Amino acid sequence: MLKVAIWNLKGGTSKSTTVLNLGAEIAKAGYETVLIDLDGQRTLSFSLGLDGAEPTILDWLEGEGKPLSTSVKKLHLISGDIGMFKLSADKDLIAPSLKGLIGFDVCLMDCPPSLGLPSVQSVLNSDRVVMPTLCEPASLKGISEAIGLIRGERPDVPIEVLRARYKNRLVLSREADDVLIAGSVDLNYRLLHSTIPENIAIAESTAQQVPVADYDAKSAGAVAYRSLAKECLKVWGLK
Repeated sequence: MLKVAIWNLKGGTSKSTTVLNLGAEIAKAGYETVLIDLDGQRTLSFSLGLDGAEPTILDWLEGEGKPLSTSVKKLHLISGDIGMFKLSADKDLIAPSLKGLIGFDVCLMDCPPSLGLPSVQSVLNSDRVVMPTLCEPASLKGISEAIGLIRGERPDVPIEVLRARYKNRLVLSREADDVLIAGSVDLNYRLLHSTIPENIAIAESTAQQVPVADYDAKSAGAVAYRSLAKECLKVWGLK
């Protein structure tokens, strides 16, 4: 099973949205996929209509919970729990729990925007990291810091940076592209070719608690996530 942590130190960079829609497209490509909601805010669980559904991630971390089925074939979820905000441990909780996930091809972990236990243990136990970012100065600064922290612990783990809520007509976005391209060399990450645009269908699909492809398959957001899934499966050696 390929384990991918979706993480950024900065909030509001479309981590949960990316986990949901990338995961849905990977599942639709035929891969058994499990999403793990590690964030106490539970945006991912809400977006699939499963906020409050049990068992939750706290049960899973104790070896008792199993992934829940979703409305998308081959897509499963370990639902979030507000108790994750208070989670503490003196041992690795994620590694043994991941070993218990049998029969899945891909695992996407939705990490909180922090250096708390859930994020740190997920990144340390992942096969690779995807880091969504906005093309704004504060987000770009955060990218450097976040990748620097990862490289301090895992110098060779593959990292992919994804431009989310992208506005290609803005000069600011084109300037950010130059910064990210240069940073990919200095910080040793891959800047994904696919970009996710600012798109109302993505926000509306979250409100409807379905992936954007199931809400409006022809929308710019759905097209972008299909492209992202194809690129990731190729980069990850799955297709």
